Amino acid sequence: MWPSLNVTNTTSVVDMGNSILTDIASNLILHPNVDESIAKSIAAQTIMFEEKDLPQPQYAAFAPTGDGWFEDRIGKSANEIIKDLRRARRIMKDDKEEIDNIISTIRTLKSTEVDATLSLMPWSHDHQDTMRKIGLSNKDLRSLRLFGNTRKSGILRACHLWESAEEALIKLDEFEDVWGEEEKHAWVNAMELKKDARNIWKTTLHQFDKLSKEQQKWMVMAKSEVKEKGAMSARAITSNLIEKGVPRLNVNRMSKLLKMYGEEINIISGHRKGEYMCIDREGLIVKDNWAYAAGFFDSNGYINISDRGEPKIGFATTGDLGKMHCEQLYKSIGMGTLQLDQRVYKDETKLQHRVALQKSEDISQFLQSVTPYLRVKGSLSKAMSSYLNTSNNKAKQFLQYSNLGGTLKGERLLRDWGVDRETVLSWAEEF
Repeated sequence: MWPSLNVTNTTSVVDMGNSILTDIASNLILHPNVDESIAKSIAAQTIMFEEKDLPQPQYAAFAPTGDGWFEDRIGKSANEIIKDLRRARRIMKDDKEEIDNIISTIRTLKSTEVDATLSLMPWSHDHQDTMRKIGLSNKDLRSLRLFGNTRKSGILRACHLWESAEEALIKLDEFEDVWGEEEKHAWVNAMELKKDARNIWKTTLHQFDKLSKEQQKWMVMAKSEVKEKGAMSARAITSNLIEKGVPRLNVNRMSKLLKMYGEEINIISGHRKGEYMCIDREGLIVKDNWAYAAGFFDSNGYINISDRGEPKIGFATTGDLGKMHCEQLYKSIGMGTLQLDQRVYKDETKLQHRVALQKSEDISQFLQSVTPYLRVKGSLSKAMSSYLNTSNNKAKQFLQYSNLGGTLKGERLLRDWGVDRETVLSWAEEF
């Protein structure tokens, strides 16, 4: 079946700078679908480093889509790769030992992938054995990577039910006499608890499955629209699908489906209200970098000039999605500095992510590129451009007051300048 599979080529050594990882990569490269770069990438997905002074191993990150290491890098699951290897083993019987070594390597990597997935949920430490007993399919693992922490309560409820059933069964095993009606009833209850635990586990992790086939079809079509055309509103998606002949669909239905189930098929909220975007293994799918940057700037950007006349432009977000947006923006515009996982002073448990532009030439280029797409901060953008080009003092004061309007400090600025609020705001027409 695999005439090109050179499982006897023991000279194919992929040096990873570590004997264990080198052995893993060298075995992986024997698979016909795996070249050296993929072999190195998969091998590196195991433990990145493990030193005596580190209490826990540190693992490579998963793709933003939630796919496992094999699906992300090779396009096949570990089980599919093992099936391919078993078929090859039936044909290439003389190389059985070498193929078995590759299969063993795949299984080791898969076990490490499971450990890495569970490590994403620190609170799950006492329940990881339970999760393995309930069942960790590839589909389950993907959902845990995407929603494990946000769906914690449902997952814990399933674990607690399963553990209660296990405790009951252990007591029954220790019962030395012949079971009576009470023991039989306890066994039936334990089995029912396990059944309930599996149902809760399934409904918690796979909420998309609760949709009707028609609704699932709408969502898949919506994903195709967003993936092809970039960020779109629920209204635009609905309009496009209706034009394609989708029956019984309206904006309210589509909007609710996208909000509740979009993330399960890699549709996430964009920056503008009511807009949605797609993600793939590389991150957010962006069709127009500057239109995307403008949407981000309108919703999460800030712009100001310091008392010393220093221009400031930046973006600030929180959460995993905000982090992804900051990383994408930084990659898209190719300027500024990226700061991730910064502690917020007033709430040290909350992490903030920022992109900051400090050079005047970068700010000028950024504003020139995004201004045509801005919907909210157009006047602020024009004021900053005016200040950068002419050192216009009105532009400086307009921006400073716009950031402080309605505050005591803003009122103090108006008194210091000897003008009223309406006058300052009217300056926007001059820029």
